[in-house]
Amino acid sequence: MRVFDGTGYRDATPDEIAAWKEASSQPAPPPSPQEQAMTLARTMAASATGLTDTVALSIPDLLPTWDELLAAGSEVSAGVCLVHNGQTYRVVQDVTPIESQPPDMDGMLAVYRPIEREHAGTMTDPIPWVSGMDCKEGKYYNYEGKTYLCKSDMLPCVWPPDTPDMWQWEVVE
Repeated sequence: MRVFDGTGYRDATPDEIAAWKEASSQPAPPPSPQEQAMTLARTMAASATGLTDTVALSIPDLLPTWDELLAAGSEVSAGVCLVHNGQTYRVVQDVTPIESQPPDMDGMLAVYRPIEREHAGTMTDPIPWVSGMDCKEGKYYNYEGKTYLCKSDMLPCVWPPDTPDMWQWEVVE
C-alpha cells in the first residue's frame, strides 16, 4: 500500500498497515449523552407540526434544513418548520421537496411561508415586513424605516408596503 507522507509517496510499513487494520475493526464509540439528546431533538423537530412560531424561531439549529429535507426525498407534512438560507419557514401544505422549487423561489408561497419573530403588530411594536409573510388587516408593519397599516388581509403578501397605488397599505406618519 502506498501512502503520502507530506513530501511524497512511499510504501506503508507493516506496523502502519497493522494499526490501520486494528483501528478499522474496532466499533465506533457510542455517542455521548449530549449527542444522543441532540439527535433525538432534531428527529422530533423534523416532524413536529405543532411548533409555535416563537418556538420554531428559538430552535433554528434543531430544525431541519431545506437541503436535509431535499436529500431525504420524503413528503414533508404541513406545519413542519425548516430553515433555508437563514430564514425559517413553515410548510403550509404537504409537499415532497424538489430541488428546483426551494422555499424562497417565486411562486412557492402556497407551500412555504416565512415566519418572523412575533410582534404585537401595533404602532409601538410593528411587525417587520418580509416578502411572502401573511399580513393581517389592522396590524402595523415596519418596512424600510416606515410604519404601515395593513388595510386588508394579504395571505401571503408579496407587495412591499411602499408599492405605489396599493390601497391595502397606508403609511403612518
